Amino acid sequence: MIDYWKLSREFEPGDFVQRYIPSRSVSLSPYVGRVTAVLKGIGFLDVQWPFGNERVSPEDVVKVNKEFASFLPPMVDFSYYPGLEQQRARLASRTLWASAELPPGFHKELARLVHKGANEVQAYDELWHRYASFSDDDSKLRNEVSKLYRFAANSLELFLSQQAQKTATYWMAQNRTHRATRAEVKSGCPSCPKCGTAMRKATYKMAEGLRIKLFACPKDLYLIKQADIVGPQGDPVSW
Repeated sequence: MIDYWKLSREFEPGDFVQRYIPSRSVSLSPYVGRVTAVLKGIGFLDVQWPFGNERVSPEDVVKVNKEFASFLPPMVDFSYYPGLEQQRARLASRTLWASAELPPGFHKELARLVHKGANEVQAYDELWHRYASFSDDDSKLRNEVSKLYRFAANSLELFLSQQAQKTATYWMAQNRTHRATRAEVKSGCPSCPKCGTAMRKATYKMAEGLRIKLFACPKDLYLIKQADIVGPQGDPVSW
């Protein structure tokens, strides 16, 4: 059983977060929100997204560096992130996004569709019907939708990269291990310590060429090095 109250204590007002995409298990939101309140009594967070405020479970979001927002389209980063260097952020946005060539509010509406779980085709179809009259050439619209979804996939890759390196350093430094049950050892598949979901094998390649074998939870992306999981009696396990 997930302890939402405990999870909520890992967040503070002002934290920047990304959300897991509801219908895409391999992506994080290509936009960020800011935690406006931590409701420790019920174990939930209030998050201000570019398109509105939402009460979310802490298991549905991950914390990110606020500088991530500087690479987002202007319409999804300029309202809710005081303290950022806006001139630099907008300069970066101009080099990445076709903001001036698309209708005002386009990226905000696209982010809202992503948040609702629309896939790339569904998002393009809805936006085309809404904005087709803006230009005779819909290639910019199509490319911008595709770009934002690629940005979502790349966001997840960046997150996994950071977590894999942090996890490896933490476990080696602290000499900590997870202990699997007999049933998990027999099945060759441990359950996620955080949510109980069956984990999957994964291999992450470090920049130096080192390959780290991990178990990854497909639900909340909890990562454990395979070498750091022992059997019920503390004995080594070959996964």
